[in-house]
Amino acid sequence: MKITVVGLGGDSLFMGVDHFHREGETLAATSFFSEPGGKGYNQAVAAARLGGEVAFLGAFGKDAGSEKCISFLKNEGITPLVAYKDVPCACACILTDRAGENRVTVFGGAASLLSAEDAEGFKGQISASQILILQNEVPVQANRAAFEIAKKAGVTVMFNPAPAVGVDRELLTAADIITPNKHEAQVLFGEDYKSGIEQSGIKTAVVTLGGDGADLYDKGCWTHIPSYKVRPIDTTGGGDCFNGALAVGICMGKNLAQSCDFACKAASIAVSRPHAVEAMPRFVDISSKNK
Repeated sequence: MKITVVGLGGDSLFMGVDHFHREGETLAATSFFSEPGGKGYNQAVAAARLGGEVAFLGAFGKDAGSEKCISFLKNEGITPLVAYKDVPCACACILTDRAGENRVTVFGGAASLLSAEDAEGFKGQISASQILILQNEVPVQANRAAFEIAKKAGVTVMFNPAPAVGVDRELLTAADIITPNKHEAQVLFGEDYKSGIEQSGIKTAVVTLGGDGADLYDKGCWTHIPSYKVRPIDTTGGGDCFNGALAVGICMGKNLAQSCDFACKAASIAVSRPHAVEAMPRFVDISSKNK
């Protein structure tokens, strides 16, 4: 189950608050925690913990935060494919309110300098993968280069178009599978995202719906995948967990509906735990989870 993830990795700072800021308001945090993270980074950890043989391709600096991120990957059994830059690593600040909802602010740092040449430098690792996972947190040139390498080698490409700002439309329609959440799907395809996806030429789409599960579009048909009901503690890494688990499910030989169900199960566990990367479940957690 070889999976390569191209994405942002950096430091993540979590603070708990009673509610989100109103205009001009200063809040006192009720908790503080830090860990490595980033959409692609979290997805890589999720896939590895569920049994995938994972490599993570990202740009880092030579600072302490970068070293912490790289060491964490190695401890999770993930192969770091590192492009070093002369700036600090990326950093995200995550506020979580008492209802478990979150607000995220990201500094791109070294990750914002990932280049097409960096992707070309790891051509062998990308080509040897079963699945390549991309998101929209790194420069489009790096994503396009990794995509071209993957397609020439017959590798399945999953594109998570998040955040849904400045999304590469060519990559969106060329990817084998896209995985926006409902908000991202509406930004990209309109309020009636199902019709928009149908008319766009998208091959396969999985639209995640949070606590409502996911909508799968494949071969011209929509299938709803029910969720696993839990009390959310922190939704920060739920979508990332879903993406990593979806890739593992596909590599295991599950069909798309079964892979989505597997991913819903994994994500339900992740959101019932605090924080993001540390919340990612292991395969033993999945096997004991029921609807």
